[in-house]
Amino acid sequence: MKKLFYIIISAAILIASCDKADTSSGNKTTSTSSTGQGGSLARFTTAMDYLYVVDDSKLYTYSMANTAHPQLKGTVDVGFSIETIYSYKDKLFIGSSTAMYVYSLTDPAHPDKLGQAQHVRACDPVVANDSLAYVTVRSGSRCGGTNNALMVYDVKYIMQPLLRTTVNMESPWGLGMKDNRLYVCNGANGLNVYDISNPIQPKLLKQLAGNTFYDVIIIGNLMVAMIEGGTALYELNANDDISLAAKITN
Repeated sequence: MKKLFYIIISAAILIASCDKADTSSGNKTTSTSSTGQGGSLARFTTAMDYLYVVDDSKLYTYSMANTAHPQLKGTVDVGFSIETIYSYKDKLFIGSSTAMYVYSLTDPAHPDKLGQAQHVRACDPVVANDSLAYVTVRSGSRCGGTNNALMVYDVKYIMQPLLRTTVNMESPWGLGMKDNRLYVCNGANGLNVYDISNPIQPKLLKQLAGNTFYDVIIIGNLMVAMIEGGTALYELNANDDISLAAKITN
C-alpha cells in the first residue's frame, strides 16, 4: 500500500502540473488533480484493490493485486466529456459535463452501470456518503454556469438527487470529507473547513489561508492538498488545528 500511495501522489502532482498549464493558456478545466482515495476532482480512484481511471469517454479497471505491475481487467464506454470519478463503498460516481453516472462495484473487476442522473451538473466536484452528496459549482468552469456555491443534495434515491442546501462561496473547487468535517478548496481564497455535525447545514468553522487550493485528499489524519505550484501535506490535529507538514513544488 505504501508503494501505491507514492504512485498515486506522483500521478496527482503530474496531472496537477499539466492542468495548471491548461489553465494558464486560458482553458479552465475542473480536472485539476487525481487521488488515491478519491478526491473530488479526480481522474482516478481506488477501491477494493482496484484502480479505476477515466479519460474523456472510457472507464478503465486495473487490478492492483501486484502494485508493481497493475493489470488491466476491462474497459467500459461511459459517455462523453467525462470529468471526475469518485468511489464510495460499493459504488463509483462518474461525472461528465451533462450527467452523473453511477456504477456498482458488486463485482469490482467489472463495474456495472446502475443508471445516470441528469439533475446534477456532475462535472462539478462531488463527495458523497450514505445519504448526502456535497457538490461545488464554480462560474467560468468548463461546465458553464454563473454560481459559486457549495450545494448539499439528498441522494437517498440516488438517481433522483434533491437539493437541500446552498452555501455561497467565492471560488469553490475540490472538496474532501472526514468524520463530521468538510474541507472545501476555495481557490485563491484558501481552504474552508465546515462542521457537518448537522449534515444538511454546513457551518463554517475556519479558513486556512496562504495557498491557492484546488483539491484535497484525506488519508487518515493526513490531508494532501493540490495547490498552486505543487502539493502540500497537512496534519489534521485535535481541536481542528491544521499544521503544514511538507510542501512539494512542481
